[in-house]
Amino acid sequence: VFPAPGPHFPCPHPSSSWSPSRLFLIPIPPFPAVKPRLDMELCPPQQNWTEGQDGILNCSAKGTPEPQVSCSKDGNFLTPGISHPINRAHAGTYLCRATNDLGTAERNVTVWVQCESGGLGLRGVFGFFGLLGPL
Repeated sequence: VFPAPGPHFPCPHPSSSWSPSRLFLIPIPPFPAVKPRLDMELCPPQQNWTEGQDGILNCSAKGTPEPQVSCSKDGNFLTPGISHPINRAHAGTYLCRATNDLGTAERNVTVWVQCESGGLGLRGVFGFFGLLGPL
C-alpha cells in the first residue's frame, strides 16, 4: 500500500494479529464541497421584532465549507445571530448573503418592528414605510 495525499486512518490488516508494523493506511476522502444554501428554516424571509427590546436577525446557511453569512440594509451591516437593541430604524428589507469557496446564495429578509406606541397600527406601519418621517 502506497501513501496517498489527504487524511488517513490506520487500520490493522484483518488476516494478521495487530502490531504497528502490520498497519496500513486507508485514505479518507474529504467531505464533498457544497455551495451555500439559505433555506426558509434557517433564514426566514419575514421576521418580527419589538422596539426597545433586543432582537436577533436569524439567518444562517448550509454548505461545505461552512458559508459566511452577512446581512445589510442601505449599506449598514447587521450581524446575524447577534443580539441588538432594536429601534424602528431596523425595520426594512435586508439582503443576506452566504458565501463559501463554491459561490454565493442571497435572500431578502424583511424585518418588521412593532413600535412601543401600540403595535403595527398606522403609526407603526407609516413609520416603517417612512411616510411620517421620524416618529
